[in-house]
Parts: sequence; structure tokens; C-alpha cells
Amino acid sequence: MNNFMIDIRNKTNVLHKAAESSGFTKKLLNKEASKESYIEYIYNLYFVYEAIEHNLDKLENNESVKPFVTKEIYRAAEIKKDIEALNKDNSIEKLASTIAYVDRINSIVEKNPKYIIAHAYTRFLADLFGGRIFYSILQEHYNLEDTSLNYYVYKDLKDMKAYVMNYHNMLNTLELTDAEKEEFLIEISNSYIYNMAMSNELDAKNN
Repeated sequence: MNNFMIDIRNKTNVLHKAAESSGFTKKLLNKEASKESYIEYIYNLYFVYEAIEHNLDKLENNESVKPFVTKEIYRAAEIKKDIEALNKDNSIEKLASTIAYVDRINSIVEKNPKYIIAHAYTRFLADLFGGRIFYSILQEHYNLEDTSLNYYVYKDLKDMKAYVMNYHNMLNTLELTDAEKEEFLIEISNSYIYNMAMSNELDAKNN
């Protein structure tokens, strides 16, 4: 592992921990969230994943981005299935922080296509690790059926450990100038910050 992956971990570790222990995320992990707020949570996440995946697909011919267009871990379509299974009244609206997050994803790609990878890394890999905990809680404590938990099931991913190791290797070999590395790290931090904003806004809304 070279210095860049180490830099990513060292410079975003505190934000990573903060994202896991703030707002709605903390409430769900503590089994204190309502089912309705969980539905609202994945409803908003859908738009984030849609933006990330749309931009990855749009850039699949970009030499730097192409290796990160790994459709086996795309989540938008799976989240949509869960929303359709759980949300019967269709009355949910996007959070202000979700709108801001999606706008950031779309605008940063215009600045530098490589920066979409920062947002993909933050969301996709977090789900691969943390998703298993959420799956167990939602299944055992909230009694959700498998038809409502597609978000956490990776039918097309054969070896999670190998996938993650390869993803880290791709980040280590991603061609970035020193200035781009700094901005890439900032963009990972921004991703954590936007995720916390969504989590905190949702928590405040449902208190």
C-alpha cells in the first residue's frame, strides 16, 4: 500500500467515525429510529447513488474513471426496489441536504471527472462494510422482509474482500498530480460531511 491510501485513511478517519456516530445513523444503530424515518433515509440515499452511478456511467470511457465503473456494486436500482416495497403513500420529499449533495456530485465532475471516484469510494465501500450491520438490525429488530432489503444484498459480487483490496490498489495507482491529490482528499471529506448533513437533518426532522 503506498502513501495515497494511507493519506486517505489518516486524513479522513475522524470524519469517517463521525459519520458513523451522528444523527439518524446513530439512532438506527441504537435501534431507536422509526421505520418511517428509515424509509425516508433510503429514499434520499437513492438520489445520491443515482447521481454517483449516472456520472460513473457517463465517464466510463475516461481512462482514469473506467476501472471504477464497477456495476456489480451499484445500489440505486436495489434501493428503488426497497422503496417501492416499503413506501406505499409516496409522500416523501427530498431533504435540502440531499439536494445539496447531489448538486455537489454533479458540479465536481465538471471540475475534474476523477473526483467522482472520491464520492464512489466513500459511499460504496462504506456500504460493503457497514451494510451488513444495518441488514441484521433491520431484519431482526424492525422485522423487514428480504424483499425490502435489496440495498444490502450484492448478488453480483463474488468476493467482497478481493473487490475491496482491488479498489484500494486502484486508488493507489490512480494518476493524480499533487494538487489533484489534495483536492481528491478534500472531496472525500466533503462526501462524509454531506452524508452527515443528511443524517443530521433527517434526525432533526423526526425528533
